[in-house]
Amino acid sequence: MEEIERIFLVFKLEYHLFPTNDRNNSNSKRVNILLSNLNSNNLEGPFTASFQMDLLQYVIDNYYRDKEDIINRLFKYSDEVKVKFEDKFSVKFKKLANSLKQDGFVVKGNHIQKLLPQEIEEARTDSELISLLIKLGFDTTKGHLEQAVNNHLNSNWAGANSQFRTFIESLLIEIVKYILPENNCNSASSAINILAKTISPPFLRVDLNEVETSQCKKPFVEGLWKRLHPEGNHPGLSDEEDSTFRYHITIVFAHYLLKRLEKRLV
Repeated sequence: MEEIERIFLVFKLEYHLFPTNDRNNSNSKRVNILLSNLNSNNLEGPFTASFQMDLLQYVIDNYYRDKEDIINRLFKYSDEVKVKFEDKFSVKFKKLANSLKQDGFVVKGNHIQKLLPQEIEEARTDSELISLLIKLGFDTTKGHLEQAVNNHLNSNWAGANSQFRTFIESLLIEIVKYILPENNCNSASSAINILAKTISPPFLRVDLNEVETSQCKKPFVEGLWKRLHPEGNHPGLSDEEDSTFRYHITIVFAHYLLKRLEKRLV
C-alpha cells in the first residue's frame, strides 16, 4: 500500500490517490491507473521523456536498494548457478529482461543500457511490422513471428531461432504469391530466385548485392538465410546473445522488405 502511494507521489499522480469522486480508491484501481499510463507511449515521466523508462528505473533502483552487503556484491548463487551482481535483476525478472532486449535495452546493475545503436533501434519497429503483415494478409507469416517472439520472451532460444528462420521463409514465399498469385513457390531458395529473376522489375536488387550474380558470389539475402539456420533444418541449441541477434536482424530485414513491397504497390 505504502509503496504504491510512493510511486504515485514520485510520478506526480497524486490526484489519483484519493480522487474527489472516490475517497477510498483501492490498490487494484491504482494498479490499473499505472497500467494505463504504461500503455501510453507518449506520456512523459518525472525525470525523462518516457514514463515507461522512468518507472522501470524506479523498480530497478528499488530492487537493488539495500540488497546485500559488500561481500555478497560479487556473486549470488541461485539454483546452483553463479550470477554476477550486475545481472541479478535480469535473472530475477527473466521474462521482463527478455522483453526489454526485444525493445533494444538491457539492464546492467541499476542501469538501463541501449542494446542497439540508435539508427537500428529506430528502424526496428516490430509494431509497424505486425501492422504491415495484417494489412497485406500475411497471416501465416505473422503467426510464425508471434511464436518466435513468445519463445524468445520465455528464454526458449532454440524454439525462437527455428521460428525466426521459418518466419523469413514464410515472408519470402508470401511476397512471391502476393505479386504472383498463381505461383506455387514453397521454399526460401525458390522464393529468392523468383524475387530476383522472375518478377519484373526484380523485387530483390542486384545493385545492392542482395542476390548472387557473376560479380557477387556472397549475396546478402542468401547469407542471411544461412546465418539464421547454420545447423540446417534442426536449429539445435543457442545462447541468449545469439538468439537476440537473430531477433533484431530478422525484424529489421522483414520490416525493410515489407516497406519495399508497400512502395511497389503505390
